[in-house]
Amino acid sequence: MGQLLAFLVKYRAFFIFLFLELICISLIVSNNDYQRSAYLKSSNGLIGSITESSDNIGEYFGLRRVNRELAEENARLRELLLSKPGISIDSLSNYTIESDSTDSLEYVLRSAEIVRNNIRMANNFFMINKGTKDGIKAEMGVVSPSGVVGKIRYASKNYAEGISLLNTRNSFSAKHKNSDRIGTVQWDGVDPKVAKLLFITPDVNMQVGDTIVTSSFNAVFPKNLIIGTVKSSQRDANNTYLDVDVDLSVDFGRLSYVYVIENIRKPEQDSLSNTNPLDIQ
Repeated sequence: MGQLLAFLVKYRAFFIFLFLELICISLIVSNNDYQRSAYLKSSNGLIGSITESSDNIGEYFGLRRVNRELAEENARLRELLLSKPGISIDSLSNYTIESDSTDSLEYVLRSAEIVRNNIRMANNFFMINKGTKDGIKAEMGVVSPSGVVGKIRYASKNYAEGISLLNTRNSFSAKHKNSDRIGTVQWDGVDPKVAKLLFITPDVNMQVGDTIVTSSFNAVFPKNLIIGTVKSSQRDANNTYLDVDVDLSVDFGRLSYVYVIENIRKPEQDSLSNTNPLDIQ
């Protein structure tokens, strides 16, 4: 402590000069538009450079995980393609999810990168680096290699904002894969790794580890995309429904790259849904 005081006393003139210089600079910047503009421009450039460098370092250390996810996704895509004779892997320009007679919807996937993501609020949103110029529109589904992420809310030219599954106002039609029983997945705002499966009656044999997937009761997602697995299940207080917790398959705190799903037949579905029966003669 004595050495520190001796150092400050010895160089007190320099520190006083430096303090007065900072005051002068602050006064100049505060009272002159040109100097203030130049200062803000310089500081924003410096902060942007630091942020970019920090992001680059973070991306570098995350490359191993990203590469692993891409490898797993490529494996699944090749399995799908190999199950369809006559289709060459190298000839595909986009990825089309197989449909059947009960779910005759065709989907196109576009890759995007997460540039902003919240998980700590009750109603969370995320942003991707693709927009209307890339074919992104509101009400498109968003998935990652691990499962369902959310859906697009707004889109500008270069960016789009999505509603996360971790949003208490957002819900998805879901299915218990073993029984084909339809329910609703909704987050309760507590644990970002766990959501609720609602409206499943006690007659369903719900076991820990069972898979929960998307149902065909929506035009946003294809059916049978994974949402998570059953963590726990018990009857509610009224013995009306099961209280089911679902371990989400997506780690929302580590999202990086996602796919935006376009249902090219959704406008036709919406037009039928909006038809007023009273108008039909």
